[in-house]
Parts: sequence; C-alpha cells; structure tokens
Amino acid sequence: MTARPHPEPGAETDEDYHLTLFVSGASDLSARAIAHARQLCDGPLRGRCRLTVVDIHDEPEVAVSSRVYAVPALVRTRPPPVRRVIGDLSQTGHVVSVLLLLRAEDTAESPA
Repeated sequence: MTARPHPEPGAETDEDYHLTLFVSGASDLSARAIAHARQLCDGPLRGRCRLTVVDIHDEPEVAVSSRVYAVPALVRTRPPPVRRVIGDLSQTGHVVSVLLLLRAEDTAESPA
C-alpha cells in the first residue's frame, strides 16, 4: 500500500469528489439530508469532498439543468460518470455504494 500525498489546502486533485445536494426549502427532510451529506464529507471523504447545497426553490434552473426531478437528491459530478441517489441519505453504506465514493483501500483503512 502506498501513501497518497496530501494536497495543499484549496488544491484540487483527480481524486476529489464534487457532490451537489438538492433540497426543497427548510423542511425536516432537507435538514436531515444536509446533516447526512456533511457527515459523509467530514468522515470517510474528509479532505477529498466538495459539497454544494442547492435549494430548488431558490435555484430551480440548476435542478432542471442537472436533471434532478425529486429531492432530496445527492449528485456526484466528479469524477465522471455522474451518479445520483435520492432520499435523506441516512443509509450511508447505500449512498457510498450507489455513488461509488470509496475505493477498496479507503474501506480497508477505515475503522470498523
């Protein structure tokens, strides 16, 4: 196993994940989805995740251009291909699996 160099703060690498969470207003479901997405980015994807939250009431054109028709939805736009999962993101294992977020060495290094 080889150690990956840590990028400078603010520098992007090919291993970075770009995630966009689409929510609808300040509902309880939206709040849960935001909290779960942040836990994912602060946990297993720490330092390799950029999360953007889009409220479809404020920016409906972004949802349409991203082909998001149900919320909450988490969309991985980088690395390609684009992957989507819908729901409050409470099932972290399912979210990671659907979005193909972790490589084999990442799961081997994470605590049980």
